[in-house]
Amino acid sequence: MISKKLNIGDYLIIFFFATFPVAIIIGNFFINFYLFCIFLLFIFNIFKNKNFIWLKNKHFKILLFFYIYIVLNSLLNYFITPSFGYDGLIRSLFFLKFLILFPAIPLLIDKEEMLESIFKFWLIIIFIIIIDVFFEKYNGSNLLGFKSQDGTRIASFFYDENVIGTFLLSFGFITSAFYLRKKLTNKFKIIINLTLILILFSILITGERSAFLKSTLLFLLIFYFVEEEKLFLKKFYLLALTVFFTTSLFFIFPSVLLKQTEFFNRILIIENPKTISQRFENIKYFQHYDTAIEIFKNYKLNGVGNKNFRFECHNKRYFKEDSKLTNLRCSTHPHQIHFELLSEQGLIGYCIFIFFIFSYFKEKFLSDLRKKNIFKITTNFYLIIFLIPLLPGGSLFSTFNGFLFWFFLGFANLKRKNY
Repeated sequence: MISKKLNIGDYLIIFFFATFPVAIIIGNFFINFYLFCIFLLFIFNIFKNKNFIWLKNKHFKILLFFYIYIVLNSLLNYFITPSFGYDGLIRSLFFLKFLILFPAIPLLIDKEEMLESIFKFWLIIIFIIIIDVFFEKYNGSNLLGFKSQDGTRIASFFYDENVIGTFLLSFGFITSAFYLRKKLTNKFKIIINLTLILILFSILITGERSAFLKSTLLFLLIFYFVEEEKLFLKKFYLLALTVFFTTSLFFIFPSVLLKQTEFFNRILIIENPKTISQRFENIKYFQHYDTAIEIFKNYKLNGVGNKNFRFECHNKRYFKEDSKLTNLRCSTHPHQIHFELLSEQGLIGYCIFIFFIFSYFKEKFLSDLRKKNIFKITTNFYLIIFLIPLLPGGSLFSTFNGFLFWFFLGFANLKRKNY
């Protein structure tokens, strides 16, 4: 029986948002299909209700300006360097599918009951994934028989991609925080608290170092801001237990310790480095960073255009004989959002994006802190941690990592009445 508070359209919206994590696991085609459906629902909604007030939102105007810039920049770079191809221009045009999430999510999800249904389904998915991660760690393959191509990592339901840690970082903590804002029964309080801790443990054993570092920061921030009455133990004792069991995992799974300390071992093995860059010469990501910086130096104003790092990095002028892994300098993107923006969009694009971030968080973040809404605080911190410089990450424009940022930016933009 359909609730009187929800109509057929609401249930359709709930379906797409509730099952979005499943679409992400299945692959990029389904992500894009879901985005297209949400775009249609958004268009239908605004014309049905004649709701165009979102066009006056100053933050959306900045995003729209950013979109126009990257499209024009891609067009300009296409004419200047035709050998790059038109992939960057196509990608820039379709970047609108991400930006539209900013006004679409708060407009479509306008009832508390809708959020309740969405996060209830997400919580079930997270439980299944946590079980699957530990199952794969013990058995070498997950519940469906999938095995990671890298024996030191966990792939879970992603089959051949080692991104399950990033997935849990994105959906796990925000889902837990959604329930931590509410009054909980003692039984459900224990369930949510344990879920929060198990998410951290699961990300640790996936072998994704950057995701684990980011999740540790987010976990500690949640602990700091959450009200103690929402925890089944006092903060100090619960945190002490978490540290104890985290340390225990290193003894239960020695490979986890080796994987998580691998980065530092590669750095410390360098004796008497002459420069800072030489200290990190065994880290391939720093080769991408270095190349992106060099590209930026040559194209300071507007960069080489969207998706063109992959082409420009092959230029011989970026080859450095004194750099150990210089042959690994190329990739589809620099694996760091700041370097990606600087090398592909130049100072103009970078400054527009940073202006948006500063403008948005100056207004929203401080307001959410004052209201002490742990759900919004966690979502905001997730976005901030996503943008930490130097830590490896995905592309701001990619179907996986880029989508996660813009998707949860839309949830951060939910109005007070929505939750």
